[in-house]
Amino acid sequence: MDEVVSTLFVEWDALSELVHQIHEDQWLQPSQLPDWTNFDILAHIIGTERFLSGESPSALDLPADRQYANEVARLNDQWIQSLRRLSPSELIAHFNETISLRKQALTSITDSELDALGWTPIGQAPFRRFLQIRVFDCYVHEQDLRRSLNLPGHTSGVIAESSMDEVERALGYIIGKQARLPQGTSVQLCIVGGVQRTWNVAVNERAQLVESLAQPTCALRLDSNLFMALACGRVEPTAVAEEINIEGDQRLAQQVVKNLAFTI
Repeated sequence: MDEVVSTLFVEWDALSELVHQIHEDQWLQPSQLPDWTNFDILAHIIGTERFLSGESPSALDLPADRQYANEVARLNDQWIQSLRRLSPSELIAHFNETISLRKQALTSITDSELDALGWTPIGQAPFRRFLQIRVFDCYVHEQDLRRSLNLPGHTSGVIAESSMDEVERALGYIIGKQARLPQGTSVQLCIVGGVQRTWNVAVNERAQLVESLAQPTCALRLDSNLFMALACGRVEPTAVAEEINIEGDQRLAQQVVKNLAFTI
């Protein structure tokens, strides 16, 4: 079995273990995601995997005044709305069935199928890359549920490492395009806790990772779970300022912290 497939299976198993800990009265509680309950988060995961199996959501009329950023967002909402007719226990059963079907399909996938180019959230890429992004997306939503339910965990191990790799791939974009650090500056990010990384990013013609920095313009040190929450836009930077150790240029460091979110 390909490594990315087995990694995705590990994440699905972690999600399965978590959803079976959720009490009946917690499912309809609001999550940290706007307009989504805990129920909706799991419905979103189910909908995505059902779509990848070739299914379509039930036909229904979405609110005419609701605005969507793109067609994917509209489809996500359609899946959630179509699954809201289920009870929490029915949703869990639907999740179990969905994951079982997806595991069956992916267990027999060939290298040529994994290498085939197709649509991904980052543009045309091999299906293997798409599955890497699925690992990240499922893990981020697992952590959404954990924060909502006050059930912290799964902050280390192969899935946490894989998800941090996904953020690492975006660091040039985050520092150069979002934080807009000026030419000639640099930042060191020291990530501690469940996942440990030290990244050096220099901004010359563009922002890029470098092996080392003689004297970074600013340096940030923070917990890996907090960093992931910031990178995914799950917490307000001002609310966690005291949990981030900053050295060097304070203004530029704050500029980085306020612009870490590269996904929603």
